[in-house]
Amino acid sequence: MAAFLVAYDLRRPGCQYDDFLARLEDFQSTCHGLDAGCFVATDGTADEVRNALTPHLHPGDGLIVTAITPDDASWTGLQPEVRRWIHTHLS
Repeated sequence: MAAFLVAYDLRRPGCQYDDFLARLEDFQSTCHGLDAGCFVATDGTADEVRNALTPHLHPGDGLIVTAITPDDASWTGLQPEVRRWIHTHLS
């Protein structure tokens, strides 16, 4: 299972993003550790995560899905439950 950071910029004021946020929860494990980002763990690839989320965005919204790996990850200021999620999924 791979861990990814999904960072998003939802730029349409007043738009409902319920479907997008619900789709994030469909991945095997998620952790909402940032205001505009979510950590997900899945057996899929970054492209598959992107493809699953893109239909729920509006034109002009931004999305990046990037793998996080034990050899190349660093963070600060995250809540304890977020740090635990990262440690669990990068082990």
